[in-house]
Amino acid sequence: MRDIMQGFTMYVEGQNHGIDTEVVKLMMPKAKTQEYQGGGMDMAVNQPMASLEAIEIGVKFSGLNVDVSELIARRPGLKVRTSFRLAVKDGVTGNVIPHVAVCLGEYNSDSADDLQRGEKAGFDLLIQGVTYFKRMAGPRVIHLLNAYPPRRVVGGVDQLKDINYALGY
Repeated sequence: MRDIMQGFTMYVEGQNHGIDTEVVKLMMPKAKTQEYQGGGMDMAVNQPMASLEAIEIGVKFSGLNVDVSELIARRPGLKVRTSFRLAVKDGVTGNVIPHVAVCLGEYNSDSADDLQRGEKAGFDLLIQGVTYFKRMAGPRVIHLLNAYPPRRVVGGVDQLKDINYALGY
């Protein structure tokens, strides 16, 4: 395996919550598709369209983190800036490369653990309504997505440059 994660942490509005974070599920961008089968086609094709599906990020917390809990289910529009930092070891060179993902979204609860005496309890957080997402590996921009004005940078290339120019953005 080439890139091996050595550890990670989570920052909520600049405050480190890595000690309470067990699992993070960072969603990769996915193009919306539409099935198409023309008259002369023998099989259908899921054709990528001109937009992406909504990004949602899942986080499993160990413990009953009050600071994060207070950010769940607030009124619409109150976005929370969340950063995830990973230490990834290159299996070939042995170098550790910082990976960073930053998002702006709204916190919702996905589920909560049963509360039992003497047992660990926690909850699952779902970051929805993501309007900004950036993922980097060292200095390389892997993805930079912005809902409005629309921006989609993949592998350092602005995928919407010509479209945004035509629309006057």
